[in-house]
Amino acid sequence: MTALLRLFGLVPTKEEREILQQLRKKESSSMRVVGRGTLTMSAKEARDTEKSKKFIAKMDKLVS
Repeated sequence: MTALLRLFGLVPTKEEREILQQLRKKESSSMRVVGRGTLTMSAKEARDTEKSKKFIAKMDKLVS
């Protein structure tokens, strides 16, 4: 049965399962799925991430 589901692409691959696990770990409460392969989240929440703050700091250094 699993082989048939895999044939039709209805079973996630190992790589897809890893991506799903990473997405589930996110602390983003505003993240929503709006279409096939489309995720949205609030801009405020995106700016508050540590990665975003580091990027903004680098951009400030370049612009200043």
